[in-house]
Amino acid sequence: MSRRAVGRSLVIAVFALAGCDDTVSTISPGNVLSGSLNVHLTTASQGSKALLFQVVGGPIDSISSEDYTVFANAQASDQVRVLLVGNLTKEVVARIWVPDPSAIARYHLILEQVSAERDFEQQSVSGYSMKLQAATKR
Repeated sequence: MSRRAVGRSLVIAVFALAGCDDTVSTISPGNVLSGSLNVHLTTASQGSKALLFQVVGGPIDSISSEDYTVFANAQASDQVRVLLVGNLTKEVVARIWVPDPSAIARYHLILEQVSAERDFEQQSVSGYSMKLQAATKR
């Protein structure tokens, strides 16, 4: 197994076992597109490789990302823990699909952990911010 694969496995295990709860998001109103929410990473340090956060507030159909590897685990019927792995940048990092588009205002994010590129070392979450925003029609 390569060093990179070992590093990813280790960060996944560490992120799954530990965490701190800092609420860091709000939802912006808009012309909602089919019950989907965009997860925006609005502040990120250079060299960030993994991000662990929770989505709470209601049921979630699925979570996807075009640019990052996504691992998700339902913690309760209204709570999902998400791990994103990749070269994180300030942008939409994931899309969350919810079954009831009229209830999206009750969802929010809790940022738990962030890791650096170098050996997936944990970083302080205080240098990061995220927001959850309803996807709008173009």
